[in-house]
Amino acid sequence: MKTSLPTQRLFNADDEPPVLIVVDMQLEFKASRDPQTQEAVATEIQGAIARQEAIIFLEYKDSKSATYRNLLALVEGYKFFTTREKANDGGADEVFEACMDEGYWPENFRVCGVNADGCIFKTVVGLRAKLRNSRIEVLRAACHTDSGYANWPNKFASIKNVAVV
Repeated sequence: MKTSLPTQRLFNADDEPPVLIVVDMQLEFKASRDPQTQEAVATEIQGAIARQEAIIFLEYKDSKSATYRNLLALVEGYKFFTTREKANDGGADEVFEACMDEGYWPENFRVCGVNADGCIFKTVVGLRAKLRNSRIEVLRAACHTDSGYANWPNKFASIKNVAVV
């Protein structure tokens, strides 16, 4: 049996703290309804808060629903979070704008939510194009997709400074 090596993390204690990006955790997206995904995303949000890291929630602009209330409740009273609406699958422009508006350092990102092979992928590709020196960790346990594409992490393999962890 072939064993895989653990994925190397991109960040260490000397780096600027990453910004957590939570993508499309809205009821209308089937993948967001998965209880394990919801729990994993909540855990990532709680960890970011404990480390005093910034959090950006991305939401589809014309969606029928907002980010799940239980996830937004986690950041109630937390000063380093914002929500941005995006008009298409990729949310890189909105993330960059949020970083500039809120004073977050746009160098290191951690990404979770749905759909891993759609909106998350397009957001990551857009961020790498816009911010060439950025490093991005895609949080495998806190990402999901409803496309049935089980090998979605492979889509990220050839993107420089991006790791699925």
